[in-house]
This record gives sequence, structure tokens and C-alpha cells, in this order.
Amino acid sequence: MTHMPTGKKTATIESKTLSIAIKRAMAVRNIKTRALADESGVPYGTLRRILELNTVADYEQLRKLADALRMPLSSIIADAERLTKDAGVIEDYQDSATTPPAPADIDDEDIDLDTWANRIKAEDGITQER
Repeated sequence: MTHMPTGKKTATIESKTLSIAIKRAMAVRNIKTRALADESGVPYGTLRRILELNTVADYEQLRKLADALRMPLSSIIADAERLTKDAGVIEDYQDSATTPPAPADIDDEDIDLDTWANRIKAEDGITQER
């Protein structure tokens, strides 16, 4: 039996944790998706697809995002690496593999980033550089 490619991308734990790490950096820096897209030069639609795991960021896009977030790309990557070992993230990833993806038209701009950033800082001891 021959298997034909479906064109559907399956997110890996690494792509999921990279997305989470970018979102955490955004929360700590208090920057929303549209502002990050504008400042980084990564098109808004592309950034949303990266964050929603509908595409994988390339090195140039990651570098631009890190520059716009005013942090070393290595910090984002290190955070993503730590998250690949987090039991809660692993469980969420495994659950999401069996759950249909959320509709692409959901707007996450109304997330309370201050609350989210404070929770992340409390959980992980992340401090905001000034």
C-alpha cells in the first residue's frame, strides 16, 4: 500500500516548545503578536502560523523575532529546550496530538499578558531585563 502525503504538518514537541518560548518572551516583554510582527519584519500571518504551529520558523525569522524581543535567540532556544523536559508541556503535547486544532480565526490579542507574564515569572523565576 502506497501512502500519499496529505500536506498536513504534525507539530513536534520541539516546535511546540519553541512556540511556547516565543509566547513567554512576548509576555515578559509585554508585546503582542501584531506589534512583534511589525517590529521584527516577520509578516503577521506568518508569525501567527508559527505561534499556532501551522508552520515552522526558519533561522532568519527566529533571529528577527529575538532581535525585536531584545533578547538573545539562544535564550529563547534554551527556554524551549527546558520546556521539552517539562512534564506538563509533554502531557499537553500528547493531549494535543489527539485533539483537533483550534480554528485559525481565533484572536489571541485579548489575552491578559500582564497576568500571564506574572504567572510565568512566578513559576519559572524569569526576571525582566531592564
